[in-house]
Amino acid sequence: MTRSRRIVGCVTCGQQRPNQARGQCSRCYQNDPALVRRCAERLAARLNPEPNWWIGFGEFLAERAAATRAVSMLHRLATALDRSGTATPTAVLEAIRNPGPAVGELARALEAYFVESGLALALDTTAQAAAERRSRRLAEIADQFQALAAAFDTHQLQSRERARRSGTKPRSDRTLEINLAAIRDLARYLITHRPAVTDWTLVDTGDVEAFLASITNPSNRARHLHALQGFFRFARQNRHILADPTRRLNTNSNRPFHGRVLEPARQRALFRRWTYDNADLHPHEPVIGLLGLLHGASATELRSLRIDDADLTAGSVVLGRRPHPTPLDPATATALRRCLHHRDHHHRAGPWLLVNQKSKTVGKQVSLDYLAMILAPAHVTVQTLRATRLAQLVTTMDPVLVAAAFGVRRGTVLHYLADSVDPTRLPNL
Repeated sequence: MTRSRRIVGCVTCGQQRPNQARGQCSRCYQNDPALVRRCAERLAARLNPEPNWWIGFGEFLAERAAATRAVSMLHRLATALDRSGTATPTAVLEAIRNPGPAVGELARALEAYFVESGLALALDTTAQAAAERRSRRLAEIADQFQALAAAFDTHQLQSRERARRSGTKPRSDRTLEINLAAIRDLARYLITHRPAVTDWTLVDTGDVEAFLASITNPSNRARHLHALQGFFRFARQNRHILADPTRRLNTNSNRPFHGRVLEPARQRALFRRWTYDNADLHPHEPVIGLLGLLHGASATELRSLRIDDADLTAGSVVLGRRPHPTPLDPATATALRRCLHHRDHHHRAGPWLLVNQKSKTVGKQVSLDYLAMILAPAHVTVQTLRATRLAQLVTTMDPVLVAAAFGVRRGTVLHYLADSVDPTRLPNL
């Protein structure tokens, strides 16, 4: 015979539900941070010896992660400690991390706690992932072309390290990968269409021109040529080739923007969605949408936005590397205020404005996929909102002023100006 649980008022939420334990209903009991602390104390008695950081990590998880998930991570960590027999922070991180750049949520949480407590250095997963991507691109190059490409990859890394030491702007991992991809594509083209070319020394200007002409997207030709010019310049300076086949080649990189922008009617519909009757929307959607639609915020600026960057008293917000704070309109200020209120009640840990459960646990910024997921109900992306705002500003203002306000190069905004005509601003002839 099954014994039913007595239905009384929960001491936490006050609703009439069956009690799970300690006067709490099942939902409140499983989400109670005290559950994590009790679990950490029970597992500490089992560990021999108990790490001096164990209780502190339990408190860290109790404040940042859901209780049931935190309990699961503590059990997995205790099992790993029993198996490895080591408790030093650096050794523990290496023992529990998954191979590759995706180290797992437990390793991410431990990394965030150890770094915050000054017990260990952060895992360099970003550099490891970039190195693996470069290795894959090198492996895709044919053997007769691979050795020089590998030497060029080493040269790029050394140049970036010199730039970091000298204080100049180093190239990003993405730039290095694009350069290797251009070399790989040229090697593939030579094997398919120029079988007589079996070495980089046999490549001439006609081969490079034919390769660039074969690229289906004309906007990528300038980027590929720039990467190949750097590669062949390196090869000639190090006497791997006699002549640079790209020396006299030039292409125009100032191509017009042909991306998607929103019609005025669609912009008004999105503005109404994010300003009127938005109580059912997640608080992150209006603030992301309005910052992109009205202020042209990029995904990088949104992810790196901190709570200290928003000054509601002065009515401004600091976006990325823009030289001056961006003035806020009333609608965006209201959305920011609502987002801050949501953060205070759900995700108070960390300096970032946009925080979800995963980023709170690991102490990182939200991902690009999270921004796309938040805006998915509105059927729009951050990139489209930013492009719409930039295209509208450069057709109604001086592009030089727009570039100065956004903190970007003048050529960046000129892409949105080329071949763009606003028919509503033409004289009625």
